[in-house]
Amino acid sequence: MSAAKCQLNEAEKKLLKEKQARGVTVVGIDLAARVIQVCYLQKNGTLYNKPKTRDEFIKFLEEPPFTGKILAGIEACGSCNFWARKIKALGHDCKVMPAFQIKAFLSLDTKTDKVDALAILKAVMSVSIKEIGIRDEKNQVLMQLLTVREQLIKQKIQIQNARRAVLYELGEVCSLGENAIDKCAQKLLVSLEESKSESLSEFRACDEVAKANLNNVNTQLNTIEKHLTDFAKSDPVCQNLVTIPGIALFSAAVLRIVMGDPNDYPDSRHFAAFVGFAPKVTGSGGKVSVGGTRKSGNRILKRVLYMCAISRYGQTKKYDPERTSKVATLIDNEDVSNKRIVCSIANRMARVAWTIAKHGEKFDGKKCRLLEL
Repeated sequence: MSAAKCQLNEAEKKLLKEKQARGVTVVGIDLAARVIQVCYLQKNGTLYNKPKTRDEFIKFLEEPPFTGKILAGIEACGSCNFWARKIKALGHDCKVMPAFQIKAFLSLDTKTDKVDALAILKAVMSVSIKEIGIRDEKNQVLMQLLTVREQLIKQKIQIQNARRAVLYELGEVCSLGENAIDKCAQKLLVSLEESKSESLSEFRACDEVAKANLNNVNTQLNTIEKHLTDFAKSDPVCQNLVTIPGIALFSAAVLRIVMGDPNDYPDSRHFAAFVGFAPKVTGSGGKVSVGGTRKSGNRILKRVLYMCAISRYGQTKKYDPERTSKVATLIDNEDVSNKRIVCSIANRMARVAWTIAKHGEKFDGKKCRLLEL
């Protein structure tokens, strides 16, 4: 890599000097676990682009080698929220940016910490780069609770599938669900006892270990869900979210946690797109086509809202036999699939939830005909 290419051009230097004249020094920071690359334009016009240890970096933030505030640019990563809070606590400003947008500022094929830090420095000066909201510490921990819950659910499914596989190999075919598996396992145990099988003790040990693991996972899941439900009961925003038809306490807690600060989203459509319920729009030559729902988005919240939408869809079919609601009119339309209706309800739930969290109000059915019965 040529050192001359890893520099700023004259226009970029001029822009950085103008900011320095206003008392703001722009710093590009490439975060890592132990070594942090720092890049900024010095007062003599030369580019500083060197690595620092964590202790050196904290000292740099506390006692910068220049006067004025720091406008730090950080690429979104695992520790970006921690460092962004740290930078703001010291009286500086911080801008967290998506990694895929910073990639456009990489002018070299070679990827090094120096090149990344310089690209981040250039991205900070761009007004078109979308800024990501900074999550507080409590919100981060609550997000981790949701992540751990997802892992426990996967473990629970794995254990149940393993038990069903063992039973199937021994000739017992059982349906899904813990109760059905327990009944089949008990039935097989009785059969092995009656036939005085030599594999009785081994099968009993195998099944007891699997059941013990399953009970342990269920206990942990109940603990997490109780904590999330208690959070929803004590949070005023969750209490407003519960007024949305189809949203219960747990769903409201997930909505509140994943959403974070509603001010991080320009409007309700942006939040619905963040969740993953925005349709894919393609077009060329004046012809625009609207496709299906994107696969991207927050998987945890997307799954929860989808289940809430299914519940609302079922309520409409059951409690609105005269088909007076807007959803009922869609149900009667043969050209509209059930999945499309459910996704429309989930999209509207996300948008209504953002509006309620933003303005601190309760749900009003008169303002949203799609969710009222």
